[in-house]
Amino acid sequence: MTNHQPPRVLYVHGLESGPDGKKPRALAEAGCTVIAKEMPCGPKRALSDPAVLAAAAAGSMAVVIAATRWGWKSVAASALAWRQGRPHFERWIAGRMLERSVAVQEHALATHEVDVVVGSSFGGAVVLELLRRGAWKGPAVLLCPAHLRVAERAGVPWTPLERRPGFERTLIVHGREDEVVPYEHSVQLADELGAELRTVSDDHRLTRSATAHGLRSWIDHVLPAPV
Repeated sequence: MTNHQPPRVLYVHGLESGPDGKKPRALAEAGCTVIAKEMPCGPKRALSDPAVLAAAAAGSMAVVIAATRWGWKSVAASALAWRQGRPHFERWIAGRMLERSVAVQEHALATHEVDVVVGSSFGGAVVLELLRRGAWKGPAVLLCPAHLRVAERAGVPWTPLERRPGFERTLIVHGREDEVVPYEHSVQLADELGAELRTVSDDHRLTRSATAHGLRSWIDHVLPAPV
């Protein structure tokens, strides 16, 4: 990156936000070139996934078939089985949501020139998967990353990333007042990666910290010096 070129930022949004949220707007205000793609995550977006709809319909159809063929006792048994299987279904949805979101960002990296990747909450978990798979090897800023929460919802154990050259250019920012993702999760992650953890007096959304000035300072911190 030269002195005259604004940083090209791939912004990876969280579950409750999108590519047009406050943080990508603040990044643009900070003079960054922002690339932000909508991911198939969150309840509303997950329900638009044909595979999820088909699986849910299959479960509901089993109850209907039981009613028409074997009467209400079988309906009750089928409904109970569906409820008992629901946790497995929800874990499958969470895992599929992560995989599909990672695929969106892999495509973005393949089609855009990027200097730094910024991931917020669920987006932080996506960025960590990009780093794990080698799809991204450059600087990254993780804002209250929800990697352990995502792994828990998907019903899989978190596998620490093996340290690699370049991970030291990862900055983790976490608010002490975060009531969604425990601050200790980022302490552990920083130790795993050998990355820097910056603690701020803020909540999960980083309402006070993730301003245009704050975001730009975090990005400049991980980018190599201009030439």
